[in-house]
Amino acid sequence: MVCERVREQVSLQLDGELSQLERRMLESHLARCVACAEYAMDVRDFTERIRSEPLAAIDRPVVVRRHRTLTTARLQIGVAAAFALAALGLAGQLAAPQPDGSSVTRFDGAPSLSPPASVLEREQAILRVVRPGITLPSPGTVL
Repeated sequence: MVCERVREQVSLQLDGELSQLERRMLESHLARCVACAEYAMDVRDFTERIRSEPLAAIDRPVVVRRHRTLTTARLQIGVAAAFALAALGLAGQLAAPQPDGSSVTRFDGAPSLSPPASVLEREQAILRVVRPGITLPSPGTVL
């Protein structure tokens, strides 16, 4: 198990993607494990040979196609979760008892999208105190 993890880290070390602690742990393991040390030397040698070769020009661009099944599965899970939450919310609204004893919420007229008067009053009080060029009150001061 440790050797498998160390062998994965050999490649990361060659790309400079290990932290200082991870590098020291890797070096410590390679000093103790002959098989991993040989593996690391082979990978280093192979990587150096590949990196030292000149780049070859290709005639056609390389296209890597991704499988769409994973994306579709995630979308399906997201849609199912959204429907479940919507159904749960609707059930909660229908089941909640109302002051008149009914369990169904009834709206009379158009709903108001304005904030409550207390919120508006507080905002107005803040705007009276906070003006450009005027320093703000100290924290904890009640407006």
